[in-house]
Amino acid sequence: MENKVQIDPVNEAFARATEISTYIGVAVMIIFGLLYLVGLPGFVDMRQAVDHWQLSVNEFWRQVKGAPLYGYSWFLSHLGKMDCLSMIGIAILSFVPVFGFLAAIPKSRSKAYTIFFLILVAGFVFAVIQPIVMPK
Repeated sequence: MENKVQIDPVNEAFARATEISTYIGVAVMIIFGLLYLVGLPGFVDMRQAVDHWQLSVNEFWRQVKGAPLYGYSWFLSHLGKMDCLSMIGIAILSFVPVFGFLAAIPKSRSKAYTIFFLILVAGFVFAVIQPIVMPK
């Protein structure tokens, strides 16, 4: 006799969306990270990165690029560089919960869940884009 566990469609949609978007984010990060490691051009020279790795973030950017960098502008304006392209994978990973909530909304049979998911989506999106809309 086989016991089958019933999974709510909301949970299944959330899990599937988070699984797929996690795989995509990790793949993007790995692919462009490996291209950077094999020598394709990056925003930060690999040798400089290794030599200054022990520094704080602000000091690292002062030593490597001559000025501290804030928000996302430093990698968004250099998307032709492999190390910046690998950051897109991290950006995708930061949105994984949002993708899950958005996938769960159509499966929700409750207005309360739908409202809750929309509030969570708004909170996550604001947290991720805050450095762009409210730079330091």
